[in-house]
Order: sequence, then structure tokens, then C-alpha cells
Amino acid sequence: MEELLLDYLKYIEDEADSDKEFDPDRKISEQFNEVLDEMDFRIATVKFEMHAMVDIPRTPKNYELTLRELVEKISELSKISKANVPAFLKKKKAELARLAREMAADLQNLFN
Repeated sequence: MEELLLDYLKYIEDEADSDKEFDPDRKISEQFNEVLDEMDFRIATVKFEMHAMVDIPRTPKNYELTLRELVEKISELSKISKANVPAFLKKKKAELARLAREMAADLQNLFN
């Protein structure tokens, strides 16, 4: 489980706009700010899912967990089977594209 946690932290820190470390033992929602917002976390999560080959169910409760607690739940999930990898990756790439469009729309609204 520790390796999964470190992998997830790597993806989160890649999305953060700072050298400030994400605390795996604080609630995820408490750490959203101008350096790492929910959108950044969602992008990091999708990238992590693609790397770890797991499909993490999205629920608002996920943000009320610590990252360590979330990874504990993730470690209990089955990995995507080899036969389903292409469809899984296509789905996750589409999700990343959708998130990018949401970010672009948010930026557009900010400047209008």
C-alpha cells in the first residue's frame, strides 16, 4: 500500500503549482487551495488511475478521507484486466480531455 500512496502523491505533486507537499494524513478537501484545487486533484487522480490500472469510483466522500485512507480503499480494488486495458485507457483519456475543456471554460469565464 505504501508504494501506491507514494505513486499517488507523485501525481498530485506534479499537478500542484508549488513545492508545498501534500499531506497524506490530512483530509483531502482541507488541502484544496490556490496551489492545488479540486480540478488539479481530479487530473492527478485520472493519471494515477491510468498508471495503477484501477478505476476509482468518484464520490464526494472521497474528499473527506485522507489520501492514506483513500489509497487503502484503492488497494482493495481489482486491477483492470489485460483484455479491458484499451477501453479503460480510452475512457480515462476522454475523461482527461473533458477535464481540460472544463478548465478552459473556467479560464474563459474568469476573463469575461
